Amino acid sequence: MTKSSPAGTQSIERAIHVMKTIAERKEIGWRLTDLAAQCGLDKATAYRIVACLTSARIVLQRTGDRRYVPGPLLFELALSTPAYSTFAAAVHEDLARMAKIGGNAFLYLRSGDEVVCIDRVGTTPMQPLTAIGRRRLMAQSTFGIAMLLTFPKEEQKALLGKKQKTADSNSRVMAYRKVLERSTRYGFGFNQGDVVPGLTSIAIPILDGDHRPFAAIGVTGPSASLQGQRLRGAVQLLRCEVRRIEQECAHLITEISH
Repeated sequence: MTKSSPAGTQSIERAIHVMKTIAERKEIGWRLTDLAAQCGLDKATAYRIVACLTSARIVLQRTGDRRYVPGPLLFELALSTPAYSTFAAAVHEDLARMAKIGGNAFLYLRSGDEVVCIDRVGTTPMQPLTAIGRRRLMAQSTFGIAMLLTFPKEEQKALLGKKQKTADSNSRVMAYRKVLERSTRYGFGFNQGDVVPGLTSIAIPILDGDHRPFAAIGVTGPSASLQGQRLRGAVQLLRCEVRRIEQECAHLITEISH
């Protein structure tokens, strides 16, 4: 919630933030106390919001552990936007091919000044923590930074000034500054063990018809397997995949981004 928000919209913004947060931990769920802390709310306010969302079936409270998880109404509402799931399905086979490079392949979608993971394929001995539904600010995600690089300088500056609604550790913020600096030098999202030691991520943006960032694909795997010639080959392959996706899925990208 922003300080400049009209009083009448503050409760709506809080509810949206709570819904986004709950959606990030769909399997584990949230205890009310933890949810309130994560969202920067007092417990009483968080309870009023989740009680309302639960009555509307947007949020569900599990009977076994009383944790809050996404509710069935979210699925029902999503049926009115089939282009998103169609796009993810169209790219899924590409991710399966790319997973052979680094072990894990991801598809991220731009969501305002944030990015959200909408598909993931593959496994490695060192597993990244990112799960489908995970949401981060552009400047705090390798995939978001890949998109960020395509913006004009003024827009980049504005997006870099955005803050998470919940505090991140200084070490994480500094780590992504390193990712941004390296990515700017190389021209693609490039996290070389900056956030999780020994784990490298590379990401390439997918652009819409107006040459604006729409999504990003990339791979994450052990740093030892993503360096030198193998790294260069992976970047080249990702760029080829992106060009093909932009061409073959142009109608879906246009439908979603406009």
